[in-house]
Amino acid sequence: MVPFMMLALALVWQVLLIGLTSMYASHGAAEAARQAAVTPDDMERIDEEARKRVLAPWDAPDVLSTSVVDRDGERYARVTVAMPVFLPGTSGPWDITGEAKIVTEVAPLDGVDEPPPGAEPSDAEGGDA
Repeated sequence: MVPFMMLALALVWQVLLIGLTSMYASHGAAEAARQAAVTPDDMERIDEEARKRVLAPWDAPDVLSTSVVDRDGERYARVTVAMPVFLPGTSGPWDITGEAKIVTEVAPLDGVDEPPPGAEPSDAEGGDA
């Protein structure tokens, strides 16, 4: 009975490691997407911000990688974390990837002073007095 209990415990532990790795990949991708929206050309800063959301040893350079990918006309931040086998910090043959869409900020209108759609013009703009 003890070997089966140890096997069950090992499987539960591995599932927990899979969940943690997936969570870290997702959080890292979200943070990388936020940073890429502000500084799209600074890959070093994007990688640094993604690593801030991931605890050691998942944030090691040989375990975590960050990239920005273009797909179907959209940009995505992709964080790939090596899946640990039984001990955090040991890399297995699998990777878990998290992606987040990069939403760029809207550029301001160039000097156009128009009211929003559906808004009535004010008296200062030449309305009826």
